Amino acid sequence: MNDKQLEYFVRIAELGSFRKASEALRIAQPALTRQIKKLEEELGVALFNRGSRGIVTTPPGTLLLERARFIRRQTEQALADVMAEGTVPSGVVGFGAPPSIAEILFCPLSSAYLTLYPSVKLAFFEGVGHLRSWLLSGEIDIAILPNTRGITERHVGLENLVREPVYLVGRAGEFQPGSTCAWHDLLPLPLILAAPPSTVRGWLSALIAQSGEQLRIGVETESLQVQKKLVKAGLGYAVLPHSAVHGDFAAGDLTLCRVEGWLMDRVLAWRTDRPLSPAVQKMIEVTRKEMARLKEAGVFGATAQEAERRPSRRHARDRSDAGSASQT
Repeated sequence: MNDKQLEYFVRIAELGSFRKASEALRIAQPALTRQIKKLEEELGVALFNRGSRGIVTTPPGTLLLERARFIRRQTEQALADVMAEGTVPSGVVGFGAPPSIAEILFCPLSSAYLTLYPSVKLAFFEGVGHLRSWLLSGEIDIAILPNTRGITERHVGLENLVREPVYLVGRAGEFQPGSTCAWHDLLPLPLILAAPPSTVRGWLSALIAQSGEQLRIGVETESLQVQKKLVKAGLGYAVLPHSAVHGDFAAGDLTLCRVEGWLMDRVLAWRTDRPLSPAVQKMIEVTRKEMARLKEAGVFGATAQEAERRPSRRHARDRSDAGSASQT
């Protein structure tokens, strides 16, 4: 396998067509087809399936595409690093975060970072269950993770940025200020949750597995905005960290009931088995400052210590009242 074959393969996979790839690469389609056939013979696997919707990669082809993109990205970054030596950072920084963090961080982070390093291109990724795999595959350079239980690899650097309380979220007027509840108070309520493997869903699944009870899940969605809109419409309750709802709470659009004992870590993660580019190193520095600024502004609510010291006060509604209220 040579660089040209890999380039041809990636272009076909991205465009979904031999014809479009031959036009983009300015190479005759028969010659392109021969190169891919040689590559498949060398690897001993089929790389593409041809169907009614065009060309799609097979499972081995998908794996090769992932690795090829990583190689291409690392090559581009290496060139950028060499060219930027002794000057300013350049290249691309891939950054992933959960929706709750992406919503509050990516805009001010972009402003602060690009003001300092305008030659860098930022590539933001928003996700729930894919951050770890994106980081390990090299699709992104750094990530803010909601927990580190799934990270067992030694070549991942981790830095705790903040710890924030988690809340049962209801529509306006649902909970009194300072309300608290236990995790089992959530069981009879119609819940609006992200699909597994979200952190909150993982907590709930582990707890109900021990109790033998079941959750009432009315809606599953990875969209934070959809979750909040459904709660505001009175269609159920969400379970979210403070950063996800601080603006809506301040505006009076949502009310909060703190779930006792639930605190979510926000952890910055990066690979340590390869050199960090100057652009990524600077991004880590700016991210620390921006997260500290958001914490100081109260975006993450009470600190872990304050949350634990706060006296416990059950919310005014009992379970049956809360459940029926969400249906009206």
